[in-house]
Amino acid sequence: MKPIRLTIAGLHSFRQKETIDFEKLCEGGLFGIFGPTGSGKSSILDAMTLALYGNVERASNQTNGIMNHAENELFVSFTFELQNASGAKRYTVERAFKRADALRIRSVVSRLIEEGTERVVIADKTRLVDEQVKQLLGLEMKDFTRAVVLPQGKFAEFLSLKGSERRQMLQRLFHLERYGDELNKKLKHKLAEASAKLEAIKGEQAGLGDASKEQVEKQKQALAEKKEELERAKNKLRHIHEQYEKEKQLWQWQCEKEKVEHELNKWREQEEQMKQLAQTYERSKEAERLVPYMEQVERSAQEVVSWNKKASELTSQLQQVRMMYEQANKQYEQCRAKKNEEEPKALQKQEQLKQALQTLALMRSLEQQQAKLRASLREIEQQEQQALQMVETCTKEYTTWSAKQAELKKQWEEKKVDVHVKERLEQAYEIKKRIQLQQQQLEELEREKENKQKVYETLKQTYDEVMKQMKESEARFVATFRYVESLYHRVCEREKQVAVLIYQKKEEKKQMEAARLHDLAATLAERLRDGEACPVCGSTHHPNRAKGKEMASDEEAMERMEHSIQHGEQLMVAMQQMKMQVEQLAELMARQPLPQHVDVEKVKREVEETPLCSLQEAEVEQKALYQDYVECRERVRHYMEQWDEQKQKQQQYAYQMETIGQQIREWEEKCLEKRARVEEEKKMWHKTFSDVSFEQVDAMLSDLREREREAQQLQQRIEKSVIVLDDKRAELERWKETYQDMTKQKAQCMTEWNMYKQQYEQYKRTLPEEIDEERVQQQIVFMEQSLQRMKREEEEAYARWMNLQQQLQTLQADKQAAHVALQEAEKRKKEAAYALAEQLQTSSFTAVDDVRASRLDEQTKQQIAQRIQQYNDVLTKLQNEWQRLHEAMNGAVMTKQQWEETMYAYEQVKQQVDEHMRQLGSLEAIVADLETKHARFVQLQQERMQLEKVVGQYEELQKVLRGNSFVEFIAEEQLVHVTRYASERLGELTRQRYAIELDSEGGFVIRDDANGGVRRPVTTLSGGETFLTSLSLALALSAQIQLRGEYPLQFFFLDEGFGTLDQELLDVVMSALERLRADNMAIGVISHVQELHARMPKRLIVKPAEPSGKGTTVYLEVM
Repeated sequence: MKPIRLTIAGLHSFRQKETIDFEKLCEGGLFGIFGPTGSGKSSILDAMTLALYGNVERASNQTNGIMNHAENELFVSFTFELQNASGAKRYTVERAFKRADALRIRSVVSRLIEEGTERVVIADKTRLVDEQVKQLLGLEMKDFTRAVVLPQGKFAEFLSLKGSERRQMLQRLFHLERYGDELNKKLKHKLAEASAKLEAIKGEQAGLGDASKEQVEKQKQALAEKKEELERAKNKLRHIHEQYEKEKQLWQWQCEKEKVEHELNKWREQEEQMKQLAQTYERSKEAERLVPYMEQVERSAQEVVSWNKKASELTSQLQQVRMMYEQANKQYEQCRAKKNEEEPKALQKQEQLKQALQTLALMRSLEQQQAKLRASLREIEQQEQQALQMVETCTKEYTTWSAKQAELKKQWEEKKVDVHVKERLEQAYEIKKRIQLQQQQLEELEREKENKQKVYETLKQTYDEVMKQMKESEARFVATFRYVESLYHRVCEREKQVAVLIYQKKEEKKQMEAARLHDLAATLAERLRDGEACPVCGSTHHPNRAKGKEMASDEEAMERMEHSIQHGEQLMVAMQQMKMQVEQLAELMARQPLPQHVDVEKVKREVEETPLCSLQEAEVEQKALYQDYVECRERVRHYMEQWDEQKQKQQQYAYQMETIGQQIREWEEKCLEKRARVEEEKKMWHKTFSDVSFEQVDAMLSDLREREREAQQLQQRIEKSVIVLDDKRAELERWKETYQDMTKQKAQCMTEWNMYKQQYEQYKRTLPEEIDEERVQQQIVFMEQSLQRMKREEEEAYARWMNLQQQLQTLQADKQAAHVALQEAEKRKKEAAYALAEQLQTSSFTAVDDVRASRLDEQTKQQIAQRIQQYNDVLTKLQNEWQRLHEAMNGAVMTKQQWEETMYAYEQVKQQVDEHMRQLGSLEAIVADLETKHARFVQLQQERMQLEKVVGQYEELQKVLRGNSFVEFIAEEQLVHVTRYASERLGELTRQRYAIELDSEGGFVIRDDANGGVRRPVTTLSGGETFLTSLSLALALSAQIQLRGEYPLQFFFLDEGFGTLDQELLDVVMSALERLRADNMAIGVISHVQELHARMPKRLIVKPAEPSGKGTTVYLEVM
């Protein structure tokens, strides 16, 4: 950390804003801050801590009384730089305060800004700024004032700290918390994570069931046997399959042939109807061939009529347009002659009127100028009169204010206050306020101690209540555990009973299957005929046929039995799952301290007294047991959550009671210390201000301040009167100048008015008498309209003439074209009529009407053609299909009964194969599942062994790191290094006379090498020796501190102790400090010792506040 810039305003003796440039000040590595006692040197360190932490170490209540008494606002700004291996970053902390009352202040602005190309506000609330600064620096305020910035009264504090307090400070300075709570937290998280994984593996292993290697081999043997049975059944199916396929094909052909014959007869019934449709279709095609000739005759006739009509219309239009053309030509000639005659006269008249209009406009402008000048002249005369009056008024006011200023100066001389008297009273008042404030703080401490005592009693009652609840919860938990164990044994016994019921059902199924197979064999034997091959064995002789029994197997009974067995197996699986769930629940509960297990034999007897007689009863019992498990699981979850919550509360209340008890003892010590301090300061006050009454000092200071306030008000009024007199004098001069300006402007206006009047008269003489501008304007408009009208009439007449000429030419061309088209149309009409007559003679039609009647629309023709084509296609297809089937059958025939018997025999054998395949698939799935489970079980076992080893190591490490022993060990080791470095510094400062060591309790002792190495307490040192020892420790700490473990500390401040050193020791200390500055460390010394002032290469001079009210000022001085 390196200081860059500090700005102070309104703090202690600082009033106006003062800025200290530490970059220049720290360039040499060593600098001093000098000034007389009370000048404000220590306030610079106060400004640093106030900016960074919002508090001042030496102020009561951290901020009381730090604002300058003459100011209502306080502002501090501190810019510093943090540099590590990755680069440097600059930050600025700004804080502003306002006065709340005579002592207290309140924060109004707090900001932490990261400097760069753009200023980025990181935090803008007081609490957030405090947290961010502590996070950046990694130091509390008390650590900062013990090891970095050492203000007055704090220099030897680290030397006298107790062992535990010193270790805590070292933990914060060197960031050892990561070896304490953070390490324990990480270890606890790792242990919980590993334990959870271990429990999950145990649960998963239990859920796998029996996945041993022996069970896998047993199921594989059953699978091999089932494969052999399936192969025998498949061989039997292949023998019967060939006969089945042949008869199946013959039966299909036979059915298809009957269907084709039926369809063929249906289509042959439509033959006559199809012939009639074909004739209609052909006649329609012939009529369509004559349609174009008929249409050509009709079109030719229509064209002849159309062109006749067109020729008549064009002849009539041509006569009308010719007459209009002649009239338009005549009208155009008249308009052109009129325009050539009247236009030159009108243009000359128009130009004369425009000239007269311009002259009138100039005269009107001159009249307006004269009117403006008359108005300005009246205004100037008024301003001239007003200026004269104001000159007289200002002269009177200036005389009056001069007399008032003399009176105010006289009153100020009577009211002014002696500065020395005021300072002594203010000092007495401030000390009294500090005593009263300490008295209030004492009362607050006593009240806080009483509150802490009440809180302790309340916590004690709550703690006792929680312990009582924990005992009740433990009793309920024990009862629930007994019930869980009882439930587990009930589930086991019911599982055995369900297994017996399933075995009985399977035996009944075997008997029913044997009866069913015998019945099927008897049915097949009844259908055998001598000479026919048996579908099972293929023999044509059947000497020993199976006989049917009266009691045949019932298919529905078999299905019910199969369903019952499957249901029983599902119940068995559900029982096993429930057993594992109860086991897991019991294992979860067994982690708590529990009593002896329940009487297992008693549970067995209770279950055996109510045996299960059927699977239905087993299902009801399973549901009841599962419901008991669910309720029990919820109770266990509730009890464990309740237990954990109560345990957490018990630990929390115990910790709070211990903490508050410690706080109560600390508050008692603080009360005793504060009470003694109050009494001591009261004695000092009466001794110092014996001539001033302790009770009346407030009133005396108030009277004095009232006189001073009145004197200040009078001084302010005098200062204001000086300004007013200057303003009045200036105002009088301004009005005199104004009066002179108005006189000059009045003469200038009169000259301009006479000039405008002469020009007006000259223009008036050039115009005829009684001329009117409006009438001239109307005549100009009328002449312009006349010219436009003549031009427009000529253009319109010419356009109409040319348009009619074009129409006349167009109509003549259209009439000639119409005569030619009419002749061509009559010729085409004759040719079309002749061609139609020739085509009718070569067709089957006699007249045009017959052709029209035989025509069909396109959709109807398409429908007829499609229907004829469909009929022919279907008939051909059916005939071909019948011929194909007839040839394929080759005369063979099969009855329906024969086909059904073949299907029955084939289906029986096929069902046997399917049943074997289903059982084989089930066995394969069981074997695959067992192999997967076995592999998973082996893998889980390996993981379980590894995790059990890891959990054991974590638990052992947790025992080793319990409490803060490890952190204290590291802190002690760090303290050893600091002490060794400090001892070297102290040896240099004392010429190897003294050295610092640690005693058995971690406290500092001094080894006096000049007296044979005798060891003695640090309290036996003199003032100068204590300063040298504390300085050595502070330098050792500063050299090894790294803010947040990554930013080196690059500066160090000292604010006391140099006055206790003689000249020889002072030289030694200065030599040590000058050597230290070469270690990339800037050291600032705050002192008033003149010898130090002479030896410092750079000095910040602090000039004390002045009686006139100017605050402390600072400036840089270079040697």
